[in-house]
Amino acid sequence: MKNYINHTLCNNCKLCIEICPCNILGLNDKNETFFISERESICLQCGQCMAVCSTKSITVEGLSYDNDFFDLPLNNIDYEHFVDFLANRRSIRNFKDKALSDETIQQIVDTISFAPFGAEPNKMNITVVNDREKIESALPHIEKFLDNIVKWIENPVASFMIKRKNGAEKFNTIKNHLYPIAKSGNYKLANGDRITRDAPALIIIHAKKDAEEHSYNALIYATYLILTVHSLGLGATMNGIVPPAINRVKEVRNIFNIPKENEAVISVMIGYPKIRYKRAIKRKNANIDFIN
Repeated sequence: MKNYINHTLCNNCKLCIEICPCNILGLNDKNETFFISERESICLQCGQCMAVCSTKSITVEGLSYDNDFFDLPLNNIDYEHFVDFLANRRSIRNFKDKALSDETIQQIVDTISFAPFGAEPNKMNITVVNDREKIESALPHIEKFLDNIVKWIENPVASFMIKRKNGAEKFNTIKNHLYPIAKSGNYKLANGDRITRDAPALIIIHAKKDAEEHSYNALIYATYLILTVHSLGLGATMNGIVPPAINRVKEVRNIFNIPKENEAVISVMIGYPKIRYKRAIKRKNANIDFIN
């Protein structure tokens, strides 16, 4: 089934023409809304035209009103309550020894479907590791990887190659943040699990290395995940240590069953918070310019 418009239902309001981000809809010589055939190849299948159509007269290939859409609920949260919700969310680094149910995990990952995306959301992959023992089996390999990072940064040749391969942003993150913490011995398992913080579950977001916009999509998805977790009274923290270990260490990749052609971008630790915070931290938003 290709894109088409049922003109017996269409009221010709032209909202679909206005809302289409790729301008693949227009008016024919009968003043009827239609899909411009030479532009249909750039359709994003975002569904915006179907979502805005009051008469359900539009069909985009691969989408249906019955399976892919539902009526919008009322927006019952105002700014004040939303800010309170955000202020109450903290990055959790102390988790209870309590497993999460599969039903709870499903609730969490279901909300990713509401996240905006840059391009090609069907190329994103989510791996849920709801198994503390499996997470623990990866820790010795990640610990060794972190020890190697210290050696690499302190080696001028290896340090140069890391910067050249990964770019200045990733290199500075490693050198200025990860390296000094790893060098201090903070991630040594003898000190406890300071890599995944005893989290009972881990969600890994990954995609093929050449997949369009996958780095941006992964961070958007991770943000939705941590907000969803907070709404359920649970705790979450984005974890940037596990993904590079997956990408560089075969044993870690195999434990989490990440395809070798995929790049892990970010992971999210989730579980029951062991400690509840009493207050939020005020952070100054520096470098904000207003141009009127």
